[in-house]
Amino acid sequence: MKSPLPYLAIAALMWCVGCKQDEAPVVVPEIQFPIDISGLETEENRFFEFPLVLNQSTTRDITVYFETRPLTAEEDSDYIPVQDSLIVSAGTASASIIVEIVVDEFTEEDEQFRLVITGTSGAFLVGGVQEAIGTILNDDTLIGVDNTGYVSADSYPGKALAWSDEFDGDVIDLQNWTYDLGASGWGNQELQNYTSNSENCYVSSGKLFIVAKQEGVHYTSARMKSIGLQEFQHGRIDVRAILPYGQGIWPAIWMLGANFPSSGWPACGEIDIMELVGSSPSTVHGTIHFGADWNQHNYVGQGTSLPSGQTFADEFHVFSIEWDESGITWLIDDQPYYSVTSTVTGSQPYPFDNPFFFILNVAVGGQWPGYPDTTTTFPQFMAIDYVRVFQ
Repeated sequence: MKSPLPYLAIAALMWCVGCKQDEAPVVVPEIQFPIDISGLETEENRFFEFPLVLNQSTTRDITVYFETRPLTAEEDSDYIPVQDSLIVSAGTASASIIVEIVVDEFTEEDEQFRLVITGTSGAFLVGGVQEAIGTILNDDTLIGVDNTGYVSADSYPGKALAWSDEFDGDVIDLQNWTYDLGASGWGNQELQNYTSNSENCYVSSGKLFIVAKQEGVHYTSARMKSIGLQEFQHGRIDVRAILPYGQGIWPAIWMLGANFPSSGWPACGEIDIMELVGSSPSTVHGTIHFGADWNQHNYVGQGTSLPSGQTFADEFHVFSIEWDESGITWLIDDQPYYSVTSTVTGSQPYPFDNPFFFILNVAVGGQWPGYPDTTTTFPQFMAIDYVRVFQ
């Protein structure tokens, strides 16, 4: 009698082949990741959601590996970097990758990062790589600065602090400052319109910010003055500030005689504690203006420069004058660089023994700095840490 084993083996093989034919073929889906995401840097948009789509679902889980990579956006300061994986569950064909952005209130350029699919298990990457771009759109108005730079003394021999504004509050102190407003050219063919808009002048992080902005073909800025509020005759004056830069930008920290409304300029006298022409960002100027009337206007002054390519936009410096009955001395970071005596006006009246008030402003354009061109970037700002008067 023949053995049944060969017949049993053949039957088992035929059964297995039938099983293979009845099973669904293994599907290897394609990953589609084509959608770039953009959003404003707001709390509502804190989490950027990138959709991940398979071209078809499968009966098994798919693992996707991904990571963020910086472009113009910086890790940790603009977005939270991530390197991770996710599961696209069996029976589904989509999932989302979440990237958290860092929300602040500081003005920045629009910035971008990449989200890259680096590998998969159970799926196919078209072209070997898939990526999307995240664009962080910025509509903030505040400017962030660090506090590096020179810091002046809190006191001086023989003098006491008579007044200061440390800008420690949340708003501009209207007991110290008021606004000059308008777009009159201000006698120098300047282009800006001075406003009281909070985007042009505000207090943040213990600093006063004066911001020049381009708005279409026009420019806005701010000019703060202490006339009728804080006026001083003689003393040591310290102003700690970071300055703007660029062709056609003209920041100034200066003073006018308190009799300006009745005597006019230049008879009231003008003390320029600091002026900077934005196209020369390493040099500042100290100047006085005087004269019985417009026809007899005169001025004297001198500039000083930082060494080794440094600019006054890099960090804080302290701009000072020592002002008494004998004359005026200008200082940068406690180093004197120019002086005049009370005989400087010659036959013209000497107006600098009277009370003066402060003016802080950033002008755009004018006879001295010239006008913005394609190299000029906006916004430009002057940040003032404090104004102090010792007498």
